[in-house]
Amino acid sequence: MNIIEKFSKIFHSDPAFRIQVPGRVNLIGEHIDYNGFPVLPISIPQTIMVAGAARADREIHCYNTNDSFPASTFELSHSITQSSPGNWINYIKAAAQSLVPLLGKNPHGLNVLFHGSIPRSAGLSSSSALVIASALSLLAANDLNMDSLELAELMAEGERYVGTQGGGMDQAICLLGKKQNAVKIDFFPLKHSFVPFPGEFSIVVAHSLIRASKTENALIEYNRRPAECRLAVAILNSVLFPDTPIKRLGDIRAVNWSATQGIPGERFINKVFLQDSYTLDEISKITNKTIDQITQKYLLMRNGNPMPVPPEGFLIRTRVLHVFTEAQRVEDSCTTLFNNDLKTFGTLMNESHKSCDINYGLSTPELNTLVEIMISNGALGARLTGAGFGGCAVALVKDSDIDAFIKDVSNQYYNGYFKKVHSELPVPSNLENIIFSVKPSLGAQVTLL
Repeated sequence: MNIIEKFSKIFHSDPAFRIQVPGRVNLIGEHIDYNGFPVLPISIPQTIMVAGAARADREIHCYNTNDSFPASTFELSHSITQSSPGNWINYIKAAAQSLVPLLGKNPHGLNVLFHGSIPRSAGLSSSSALVIASALSLLAANDLNMDSLELAELMAEGERYVGTQGGGMDQAICLLGKKQNAVKIDFFPLKHSFVPFPGEFSIVVAHSLIRASKTENALIEYNRRPAECRLAVAILNSVLFPDTPIKRLGDIRAVNWSATQGIPGERFINKVFLQDSYTLDEISKITNKTIDQITQKYLLMRNGNPMPVPPEGFLIRTRVLHVFTEAQRVEDSCTTLFNNDLKTFGTLMNESHKSCDINYGLSTPELNTLVEIMISNGALGARLTGAGFGGCAVALVKDSDIDAFIKDVSNQYYNGYFKKVHSELPVPSNLENIIFSVKPSLGAQVTLL
C-alpha cells in the first residue's frame, strides 16, 4: 500500500498534496555552519515523504507509516507544549511553532501522514528533513508560498525548539539540492552556489551501527561544541580588540588581525589560545567578565539551565583549530571539484575526518575503523558525516568500483570488526539500507494532487 492509499484509509479522504524532502550527506565542512563558515553538502535520494490535506480547524493530526512512531494530535498556537524528549512529534511542532505567526488569524490545521526512507540517527539529517516536510505541509495547507532561503533560515532557528544548537546547513540543503551538484552554502546571510560533482563518482554511505543519540546527555555533549566556540569568540574579542566585536568565528575573516585578512592558520591560533583547556575562572580573567556573566551569555541551554562544566575544562583551542582548518578545507574542496581533481578532494576528506576526531571530538572507535576500512579498500577519501558521536561515514568511490567496494567493506566491517567488538548487538542480515551509494539529488518537491 503506497502513502496515498494509506492516507485515504486513515483519514477517509484523499490527500491534497504530496511532499518529498531529501536527507543529505555533508561532503565536507563539519560543525562550522553555526560558526558562520560555508559548508559543502549534497541532497540524497532517501527522503521524508508526506501526504497531507488541510483541516477546517487548527488541529494537526500526525501519523507515520512506521508503527514505532505513535500517532499524535496537537493544536496550532503561539506556545505549543513540547512532547517528551526524543519524541518525533517535537520536530513537527518545531515547524508549526515557527510558522504560526505567518499563518494568519485562522490557520488551517493538517491531516498528515509521514513515511521515511532516511536511516535514523545516522547523521543524514532525517530530523531536519522532517522539520522541512512539516513546514512545507503547513504552507501547502494554508495556500502559502515562502522563499526557500527564508524558509531554511526560519526552520534552522525553529529546530532549536527541539534543543539542538546547530546551524542552518541541514535545512538549506533539504530545500536547495540539485542533481549532479554539491551546494556550497554560506550563512549570515544565507546564500548558496552550485559546485559540479563528477559524474563518474559516487558517495558510498555506510552506517557504523552506532546510533547518534538525541538523549539529554547527548544533547549536552553536542551543544558543548557551539558553546566552546562562543567562548572562543569572547576570548578573541578580548585579545584582538576589533573595532566591531565579532559575533561568531566566521566573522574573523573581516577583522584586520594581520597584514592580510582571511581564515587564520594554526600559527595565529596558537598565539591567541595559549592552552588547550580553560576553566571558567581563566576565561573570566581573560575576558574581564564575571563567571555569572559568562554563564548567562554563552553557556545557557534551551531549558535555561547552565551547561555543566566539563571535568577536563573547555577545550577551546582545539575546537577553533578544527573550525578554521575545516573552513579552509571547504574552500579548497570547491576549487578541486571545479578542477576535477578528485585525488586532492579525497585527501581533504581524510584530513577532515582526522580533525573531526582529534580536534572536535566527534568520532567513535567504530567510525574511525569504518573510515580506515573504506580507505584501505580504494576510497579516494572517507570521513564521518553529520553531528558525529555515531551515525555514518562516507567515501568517495569510482562508480565502476562500487559493487566490489561495498562487498569488501561489508565483509570487513559488519561481518568482521563489528561482530567481534559488539557481539551483543545484532548486525542486520540485509545491509541494503546500511551501506549504499548516492549521487547528488533534487531538493524538496511539493506536488498538488
